Amino acid sequence: MLTRAVVGLSFIRGSAANGLRTTARHSASSASSKPKRVVTFRRLLVGASLAGVAYLTARYVSNKRRLARPDRENRKRLVVLGSGWAAVSLLQTLDPGLYDVAVISPRNYFLFTPLLPSVTVGTIEARSIAEPIRALTTRTQGSERVKFHEAKCLAVDPRKKTVRCRDVSGITGENADFELEYDILVVAVGSRSNTFNTPGVKENCFFVKELTDAAKIRNCITDSIETACMPQQTDEERWRLLHFVVVGGGPTGVEFAAELQDFVDEDLARLYPRRMVENIRVSLVQSADHILNTYDQDISNFTEKQFKREGIDVITNCRVAAVDEKELVLRDKVTKGKKMVPYGLCVWATGVARRPITVQLSGELPEQTHRRALTTDKYLRVKGAEASIFAIGDCSTIEQKQMVAEVDGLFAEADVNGDGLVTVNEFHSLLSRFRNRYPQIATYFSQSWDENVEKLFEQSDQDGSSTLNLNEFRMALKEVDKELKSLPATAQVASQQGEYLAHLLNDLADARDLTAVESLSLRPFAYKHQGSMAYVGGNQAVLEMPIVGTLCGWWVMWLWRGAYASQLSSNRTKTLVLLDWLKTSVFGRDTSRL
Repeated sequence: MLTRAVVGLSFIRGSAANGLRTTARHSASSASSKPKRVVTFRRLLVGASLAGVAYLTARYVSNKRRLARPDRENRKRLVVLGSGWAAVSLLQTLDPGLYDVAVISPRNYFLFTPLLPSVTVGTIEARSIAEPIRALTTRTQGSERVKFHEAKCLAVDPRKKTVRCRDVSGITGENADFELEYDILVVAVGSRSNTFNTPGVKENCFFVKELTDAAKIRNCITDSIETACMPQQTDEERWRLLHFVVVGGGPTGVEFAAELQDFVDEDLARLYPRRMVENIRVSLVQSADHILNTYDQDISNFTEKQFKREGIDVITNCRVAAVDEKELVLRDKVTKGKKMVPYGLCVWATGVARRPITVQLSGELPEQTHRRALTTDKYLRVKGAEASIFAIGDCSTIEQKQMVAEVDGLFAEADVNGDGLVTVNEFHSLLSRFRNRYPQIATYFSQSWDENVEKLFEQSDQDGSSTLNLNEFRMALKEVDKELKSLPATAQVASQQGEYLAHLLNDLADARDLTAVESLSLRPFAYKHQGSMAYVGGNQAVLEMPIVGTLCGWWVMWLWRGAYASQLSSNRTKTLVLLDWLKTSVFGRDTSRL
């Protein structure tokens, strides 16, 4: 350190001397004015600062005016179940004073789930990604306009339009149960981890869904290492304790494995004996043949190579058959063989399943037949609830109609002249008219509409007659129907649905009948994918965007951090997360077991 300081001072002194000599030579030309580049930079800096101040001021004034609007008389009672991405996005966008709003959730804060894997190892502290619901609603709706109840919804009665709730906190008082009436109910309760009925998962695995899960994982990691350091442990037991297994090769599983390996390399390696750290192993089990298989193939390949460099063992084409207290039972999908894998920590990061309230509500509505979510129409209205219940986020799925199921009616619509054949112009006209009814049309023809319509027509015209008969027409519709896909259970989808529903409710505030959506010509929900990203360890990240394509590397990590920092719900959480990243880079992660 002393040598570096001396070298640095010498360099500064040498630079200063050279600078003085240069100044002396050019004093005549530079004494009158500053260099143009410095002046230009200062002007740009001042202009950017003024623009930023003007933007923040305009936003502040606009929000003040928004909150100053008088409450509407005879407001409908709007009850929101949940405090996650969908619910918070709805509350942030809903116009104040239009509804009498009540929020019910057993969690009195909004959790920024994309950064939850970072909390499991202490890169970010828990409270840095949690924002109180009351703080959010006060900023967006006003302190008196939203009632929050920290409770769990036990049952919904769609006929009486009531919800039955219970205080499940540590302090409940004399009366824990209560009931609320609603005119409009928004179900945004999210989902829980899906164990796929695998024996032993609930009893022996950790999940990555809540802050309490992150705290348990963090303590278990430290506890396993400290126990392995005990002098009485056998080599076999030490080998087991230091094996950390992640089940699930999606973004959550990949990011947790990456954060865990960073924790081992950057912090545990300098704090624990070398022989202990060398025995720590991180394994990721994936049932598919690649990790991040919903991403582009280049991203999957890059992540697998990165994990290999970092020392993470990726086990693909394997399913977990059972989880014992100390061993996993893996079944190879190719060879059908089984093997026992000892572990000290097992994190289950795959699959989503319905919460009990979602199951109960589905049982009340005969039209609900989906096994994993509440089925809604394109306006996010729950089927069978007479437009009084909406569902958004992970707990819902939008019903998607297959065009081929209505092939006869669509063929009659297309065959304008009634000759039993459909020309290319008639085919083109039909697809244009039905784009809003069938989202798969817009997905299939997302690029070069005219060219792709003609291409599909030619592919389906098997007899070369330049027309489509009923069978050829059916083949064309089947091809378009292949684009039918359920929306992923991500924060991005939930956030967009919450924002859309808020605008929809703003437009319906004066409507006496909530079924008036079609008569008001309101647009249905349309998901716009803005890209996917994931941290893959070693200060590397991956990004996939519709226009940009795929990006991988160390500099993408800064895009990853910048994107998540900008999406945090308040200036407080943004500041805390930035400080946590700075603190971790300077002092490392804390290994205390609290």
